[in-house]
Amino acid sequence: MKIFVLSLLNSVERREKVSTLLKEHKLNFEFIDGIDGRKADPHLLALYNEREFIYNYGRKAVLGELGCYASHMLAWKKCIELNESIVIFEDDFRLKEGAVQALDECEKLIDDYHFIRLEDGNKKPQYKVKSTNGMTLFNYFKVPQCATCYAISPIAAKKLLNNSEHISLPVDVFIRNVWMHQQPIYSLEPFHVTVGTDTSIIGKRKRKQKKSLVTRLMCISYKIRSIIFNLCTQGLFFLQNKRKKLR
Repeated sequence: MKIFVLSLLNSVERREKVSTLLKEHKLNFEFIDGIDGRKADPHLLALYNEREFIYNYGRKAVLGELGCYASHMLAWKKCIELNESIVIFEDDFRLKEGAVQALDECEKLIDDYHFIRLEDGNKKPQYKVKSTNGMTLFNYFKVPQCATCYAISPIAAKKLLNNSEHISLPVDVFIRNVWMHQQPIYSLEPFHVTVGTDTSIIGKRKRKQKKSLVTRLMCISYKIRSIIFNLCTQGLFFLQNKRKKLR
């Protein structure tokens, strides 16, 4: 699979680190010039649905979040244009020993499962789908946040892109809300990619904002809706995977 790294054009130091790291592992890659949301591009702001973002996430978006979302959209479009599965990295990552093998195993699975997380993260409820060469493919009942590294097929890229006409969540939170795009999110473990230690260029994501009573009630109703819809959707995915095993 081709590897693409999302990175701002002026992030020289990060790009140097990425180049050194991937060359050490003899992995070919290309940069995708990311979109800097902090520049408040009018086209990018036009995608932003502030009211829905607040109801979904409890606060307004950080401009860097909009740029991050739009950058992932560029990668999804690249996947569709190539009409082949690809691996997407954000430019703040570290590789563990065995990363190349994990990518090789992922390549064998991606066209059947379409979205596979390769990064470490907070442990969430999940179940085993398949074992392969010492690794295990899991499906999540609750998907972790972060989108530092994942493999994606054109089928999944189209689902995500078609449901991104407006930005109403951070991109990683959108991905974890499977009811919104109907794409199961898998992981291949043990993980061989972890998030780096560089300071995020997105900006401070945890911010308290004053909300009216109506807004508070809407936030609660949206949260309940997401919990119920995600549970129903994940339950459906679980049954589909069980049927596959019985065949």
